[in-house]
Amino acid sequence: MSTARQQLEAQRAEAERLRQRVAELEAQAATEPTPVSEKEGPGQVLEQLESLVQTKDQEIQTLKSQTGGTREAPDTVEYEEIQQKVQDLETRNVELEHQLRVTEHSLEEARAEREQARAEVGRAAQLLDVRLFELSELREGLARLAEGAP
Repeated sequence: MSTARQQLEAQRAEAERLRQRVAELEAQAATEPTPVSEKEGPGQVLEQLESLVQTKDQEIQTLKSQTGGTREAPDTVEYEEIQQKVQDLETRNVELEHQLRVTEHSLEEARAEREQARAEVGRAAQLLDVRLFELSELREGLARLAEGAP
């Protein structure tokens, strides 16, 4: 029975860690200006992940109350049900961690693409400035030629 409690405590700690990580990611995303398309994708996924973590935490609380309420040895069926729920929660925890890693990765890729686009726009602006300066010099040269021609 103490093994089930230890597993439940471990699951609860993991759920809290995931909840904190989601909050960190949301805070990080909120401090950076992002285009509308980025706000819709990763933000929704983070909200879904946070909701799943909360649901998981509620399930853990339910399991804890079930195991805490029965001080006598639970019957085998009840114990197996609790063990199955713990195993299911562990599986779901792994899935949530994977989804979180995928979301973090896509967010980093989006940031890298945005920075690359900014750099390209900067280079294009510099090139345009050079071309405008050259055109201005050409115009002035043509104006001087026109004034000097009979």
